[in-house]
Parts: sequence; structure tokens; C-alpha cells
Amino acid sequence: MTSPLHSVEICMVSTPDGVIAVNGRSRPLGGPADQARLIALRGAAAVVLVGAGTARTENYGPPSKAGLRIAVVTRTCALDFSSPLFSSGAGLVATTLSAPALNVDTLRAGDTDVDLAGIIAQLPHGVVHVEGGPMLNAALFEADCVDAINLTMSPHLGGFRAPSLSQAPHALRHFICVSLTTDSDFVFARYEKVTTA
Repeated sequence: MTSPLHSVEICMVSTPDGVIAVNGRSRPLGGPADQARLIALRGAAAVVLVGAGTARTENYGPPSKAGLRIAVVTRTCALDFSSPLFSSGAGLVATTLSAPALNVDTLRAGDTDVDLAGIIAQLPHGVVHVEGGPMLNAALFEADCVDAINLTMSPHLGGFRAPSLSQAPHALRHFICVSLTTDSDFVFARYEKVTTA
């Protein structure tokens, strides 16, 4: 666990061959059962953490859960601050100490690269619900910040090269499957990090 006050949990949908997006978007892989699970996981979250590319590609808006904030991780701060996510007040930026001043709520850690552990320490206490993308996931694994993975296995198979759950090399981590359920041909698995004393 990153800290006793946070549980960092990645939530992703994947095909059996590891594809997490079609034409840059995850929605074609999902369905009503997957969407219901996402809403339930967001409902249990203290905050959502998402990479800037995913927020842009998936056209993030304010969440349905009142008061839930979405922290967008970015080094460049090249975001549309007039978008509903930010104009609603739900969005906040997680960036570096050297990033430009912004007129939105901002968390800062790291000089030229975002220090994810430092950002997480500033987030509301509770479940940090991570929605990708793969580069953010890889950075969280590399920083040893991930406590759990909520993985949806889609019944679709693309058979083409596409981003995977964690797209950059990182240290091998050991997780155990603590829950496995099915609904409408989707498989829902929860993995929790194995911690050693």
C-alpha cells in the first residue's frame, strides 16, 4: 500500500489477448455489465486518478457521484480547461513542481516528472480509483504504488496490436486473485497485492 491512508486500485477492461482499447477507446470493449461495475467502483472511491491522454480520448466529464473529484495526471498541462470536467469543478490537475501556474485546483510533486507517490499522498484518503491509461498504470507499478487491480475480461477479441494494461517495462509484482465473478459473458476479477512482512 502506498500509505495506510490510501488504497490505489487500477480498474481496466481487457480482451483475452490483452487489448485494452480499440481505436484509442476502451468503450467498444465494454457493455452494460462492465459499465455497472465501473459505476460501483467509482461509488466506493474517494478520488479518480487518470492520465491526460485517457481523459482526452475518452472525453471525460464530471462523474455521476456528487463530490467525486477526477485528478488528471499530466506533465505538460495541455488540457482543455473549458471542458465540462474542469468547468464543473470536478477536475483537478496532478502535475510537476515546474509546470505552469493554472487556474484550476492543482496538486504538484516531482521536479520534471510527476512524482506519483507524492501526488497520491495529497489525495483524499480512501480508495484511489485509477482508470489508466497504460503509461500511468506502468508508472504506478514501477513506483510500487498499486494495491489492487479490478480487471474486466471482455468477451471480444480483436486480434490486432493495441495498448495493453501496462505498456512500459516495470518490475515484476505479485498479486493474488481474491474475487472472480461473471455477468453477461464478462469476467470480473479482483487482484490484491501480496505484501511481505
